[in-house]
Amino acid sequence: MKIKLRVDVLEELQKEKNWSDTELAKQMGISRSRLWRAKLPESHNEYCSPGESFIVGALKAFPNKKFEDLFFLTEPCSSIHKEETA
Repeated sequence: MKIKLRVDVLEELQKEKNWSDTELAKQMGISRSRLWRAKLPESHNEYCSPGESFIVGALKAFPNKKFEDLFFLTEPCSSIHKEETA
């Protein structure tokens, strides 16, 4: 299972606050490049899934949001395949 960022939601919240990526990263306590990599499509070779510090930082920057507002969990392909064949 992987944790994925709801990029559209994060960018909308960022827009509401009128924060640049630099300001958002500062509010989250992470580097701007870390934020940029998490916003990339998963297929991009520099994509990096959100880790613990990213998640904590996002919830700190937007304290009125819950984990599930900003992130979602994906199923690994192998477990989906197993369910289809069962």
